Parts: sequence; structure tokens; C-alpha cells
Amino acid sequence: MRWLCLDPGTKRTGLAISDPEGKFALPLSVIAHGLSGLEPDDIAAIVVEHRVDGIVIGLPVSMDGTHSEQTQFALGIARRIAERLGWNLRPPGGWGSRFDGAQDQVVLWDERLTTFEARRLSAGEVRPRGRRKKPERLDAHAAAVILQSFLDANMGERHTGAGAMPDAREETPDGPY
Repeated sequence: MRWLCLDPGTKRTGLAISDPEGKFALPLSVIAHGLSGLEPDDIAAIVVEHRVDGIVIGLPVSMDGTHSEQTQFALGIARRIAERLGWNLRPPGGWGSRFDGAQDQVVLWDERLTTFEARRLSAGEVRPRGRRKKPERLDAHAAAVILQSFLDANMGERHTGAGAMPDAREETPDGPY
């Protein structure tokens, strides 16, 4: 099962993709966009091009688990993409006791500390002629860290594991997740 991961931001979104078996994640690209976020049609094209079976979207929450404006931004993107693709939207903690491996899902996944981890992992990467990688590339690395966390927790033994959000369903202006 191939997964695409989005690490949405207000100026650009990092993308990562899994191998076809859903075992490991690789940075894919970074998409620059306006303040409204990614266009669902752009993601639909990537889904077709890479034969993606499911999408993971990083959900930014504070260290104490509270939600912010950025959390609402990511939720809005997730809703728009799920609607555009006609896929199910799985809320944080929405797996139940076991992940069933179903395709055609948009999954929200806790992204706490992923940018820090991406910086640590890519700190030594150097581009040709000795130049350091652009900071924007960190967005794709952060997406890969989010995706690998999801894959490790869910795809090995198909269970909910570390990295899953607690099942705290908060009301949003548009209703529950």
C-alpha cells in the first residue's frame, strides 16, 4: 500500500511517499502555495501519478496536546482533499483497536517534533559544489519523518501505536473532525 504524506504550511507543503509496500518513507518534493494552502486538484494529480492508496497529513498540535490555528488549517486541508478524492477522512485516534489496511483514506497524524527530527537527520546533507540544502527541503524531510512514524506504528503489525493522537475529539467551527 503506497502512502503520500503532506506536511502543510502556510507558504509551502512538504511531500513524502512510501515504497509500494508501505514500509519506508522518502522525501518527495515541496510545493509552494498561497495562504489558502494546497489545491486539492494538485494532490489528486500526484495521487494518480504515483498510484497512491492513502494520504497521511501531519496534524500540528502543541506539546501539551492543545490545538492551534495551524491545527485548524491542516484540518481544513484534510477535509478538502478527502472531499475532492471522495475518500474517507480518519480523525486522530480514529483507527479503533486495529488498523484495517483500507485504501482510499486521508489520515491525520500527530506531527510533534518532526521538524526538529528532520533538521537533525538532514543536518549534514550537502548539495553539489559544497552548498547546504535549502531550508525549504526540510519540509519534505519533515513529511518523511511523519510518514515513517505512521508506517512504523500502523503498517508493521497493523495496529495503533506510538505517534497516534489520543482520541480527544474536539469540536471545530465546522463540527467534529
